[in-house]
This record gives sequence, structure tokens and C-alpha cells, in this order.
Amino acid sequence: MRLGTGTQTKGKCKSPGTQLAEFEAAISGAGMTLDYRWFDVEPKGKGDACNAWNLGDAANLALAKQWTALLRQSGNKWGIYANGNQWTAMFASRTTDIGSDLPLWAVQDDHKPGVSTVHTFMGGWTSAVGKQYDEGKFILA
Repeated sequence: MRLGTGTQTKGKCKSPGTQLAEFEAAISGAGMTLDYRWFDVEPKGKGDACNAWNLGDAANLALAKQWTALLRQSGNKWGIYANGNQWTAMFASRTTDIGSDLPLWAVQDDHKPGVSTVHTFMGGWTSAVGKQYDEGKFILA
């Protein structure tokens, strides 16, 4: 199940709160037990209306802060999955912090496994608990 930004005006996207509630209900209804859930913060193609992160720097930041507040309040463990090289396409600068208190699963396609090899940080993070180091290859600490 995919969570989207939920802000586009075409009426197809649900609010972040509704999406999160439905997501959590689907997990619970399926009897799944998850240690962590990961919120993917990446710009998507123009054809993906509900997950575009194309609202502009200030609106994207407000939306990201809304999402991270909801994730913290959910009562479950959440982390952020993101690519530092895409950060400035969504936010004003590489240092824009949307929730660096949440664990980071970093995308750094350098073909080097190991979370200790992450060196491209953004948003206030200084370490990662997970790393995607090649397309389809990842490691979690």
C-alpha cells in the first residue's frame, strides 16, 4: 500500500491522516507484525499525482512536517527512506530538517554495503540505520 502526499487538488488523493489510518488498518487487518515502517520521501514522476512532492519548497516542508508528526503520533516505529541527492528537488536546501529524530534509511548507490559507509547526509541526519547501496540491494543495521 502506497502513501502519497495527499495534497493535489484533483480529488483523487486522500489526506495524510486518512492514508495513514488506512495503511495501519491494512497492516493490522492482515495480522502483520512489523518492527518498523518506512516513509519514502522522494520526488516521483509527473504522472504520479498523489506522490509528487511538487508543491514548492515551503509547502513541501509543511507537508513533510505534517507527515512526520502523524508518524510520531501513530504509536508505531517509523523511519524515513530518502535519497540525499534528491533532497533539494523537494526542499529549500540540503539541510532542511523534516524529522531527523526518526531513523534514516539512506539511498546511496555507491555499490558499498554497510550503513557505516553512508556519507551523503541531509536534513539533519548524521547517521543511518539502513542503506540502499545498489538498485535492489540494501542493508539494515
